[in-house]
Formats: sequence, structure tokens, C-alpha cells
Amino acid sequence: MVPIYSDRFNLPTDRYPLDDFEGFSPNEMHGLLYSPYDEEKSPLVLNTGIDDKLISQVRFYDHIFRFLDILKNQQPLKLTQKGNLPRKFCRTLCEMDILEEDYIAFKNCLIMREEDSYYIHLINIFTKLIGFTKERQGKLSLTKKYEKYLDCKSTSEMFLYLFRNFTRKFNWGYSDFYPESWIIQSGFGFSIFLVQKYGDKPREIKFYIDKYLRAFPSVMRDFPDTKYSTGEKDFQRCYRVRVFRRFLKRFGFIELKGEDSLFTDDFLIVKKELVDQVIKWRML
Repeated sequence: MVPIYSDRFNLPTDRYPLDDFEGFSPNEMHGLLYSPYDEEKSPLVLNTGIDDKLISQVRFYDHIFRFLDILKNQQPLKLTQKGNLPRKFCRTLCEMDILEEDYIAFKNCLIMREEDSYYIHLINIFTKLIGFTKERQGKLSLTKKYEKYLDCKSTSEMFLYLFRNFTRKFNWGYSDFYPESWIIQSGFGFSIFLVQKYGDKPREIKFYIDKYLRAFPSVMRDFPDTKYSTGEKDFQRCYRVRVFRRFLKRFGFIELKGEDSLFTDDFLIVKKELVDQVIKWRML
């Protein structure tokens, strides 16, 4: 998913911090973008000693394992002819509140098919992607890998497994109709750093957008003006949805205060305690 370029930072000046990169050097930023979990190249560090109580408050984490637990009791689950989750199973998930906070209002709406709930569809494809479920002969079941992980991995390890796969394997642009723009997802570490650095004080999303554009102005090449919107507005909407709503909020790293709706930016962003426990930083 991430393109590979031959030009690497290798000049002496590439080791010096830059204001545009919030104090990171070009070499550090290169590692953060291309090899975020490589301890020799990236300044990002994943901390394995996370407070289980904080993880238990992350709805996305809880929903994934509740989804798997329900599947365990119904496996092998017969899928529809199109390979989707059956209607009854989806409605069971809704009745058990396996919905994102943005869509609680739709809890009582009848779901006719899996695609009626993007969130349920996301959990289904994500658990397949990370090897926790498998589809065979039109039926869905748990894998031995999942059972093994469940037996031997701690809560922190399971959370970090989901986190690594969500940032590197899952395509954030899936079904949001915005340009792919690889640097939005590949720059997830820098987005986290901005929230950690400035998130103690409630700030508008434009504050973070401006910081991100200062570091990566070339991202605007992916968002040309159209007759319906400007490239700048499309980038802001894309960054808001992919980074803040469907990543940072989903993993319990931020809280959105104020009018929290998919159709408005009228909210303030505040970091939560979990993000500082999960992500640490090293000097290279």
C-alpha cells in the first residue's frame, strides 16, 4: 500500500531537527513514515505495559472480541449467497450495542444486510484480515490463530496487535470515496505525536490540519479542485474522517467535545490518557 521510493535521506543535514517536522529530523520522519515499527529507523515506540482498565474502555477493542465471542457460539456461521453476514446475526450485534457512538441513533433501525452497518462490515473484514476468522465453503468460523492468541497473549499484546494491523494492513480509504492519499495513513505516527504534544488543551481540528500540512504540503496533490468542492476542503474532510474519527477516536486516543457529527467540524479535540501509555518516543 505504501509506495517505495529510491531517494533516501542521507545528507548530514538530514540528521538535524526541523520546525516543520515538530522537531523530528528528515531521517526520523522517513523512518516514521516508511518503517514506523522498526526500532533502528523510527522514533516511535510501542509500550507493552498498558493499563488493562484503559484498554477495556475502548469500544472498538471490546466490540471486536464480543463479535468473535458471538461468532464462537454460532460457528460455523452460514453466510449469505454474496458471502455476507446473515441478517439475524447483524441484528444480534446491534441489539448488543456493537455500534459506534456516532451511530447509536440508528440502533433501533432494521438492518436488512451487512452493508447497512459500515461498522459491522468493518469488524467482519478486519477480523478476517488479521487472521482471526476464516471463510470456508460459505461459512464463517474462528481460526486456530485466534484461539492461540487468546490463550497466550495479554490484553496489551492483543491491543497492540490490532493497532499494528489497523495502521499497516487495513486500508483506511476503504469505502470513504476520498482519494487514496497514502501519506495520510502512513503519517499516522506524526498525527499521534501532534495529539500527544498539543492535546492537553482542547483544540479545533484545523489546528492539527495546519500542522500536518506544514509537514506534508505535497499531500494536496492528491486532492485537486473539482466543480463540487475545493481540494483543501476535501483534504480536511478526509483527514478528519480517517485520522480523527476512524482511527484516533476509535482506538480511544482522543475525545471529541462539542457537536460530534460526521457532518460538522464544530468540536474540540482532547487527548486521552491511553495515547500516552501506548506510544512512546526515542531519540535516534
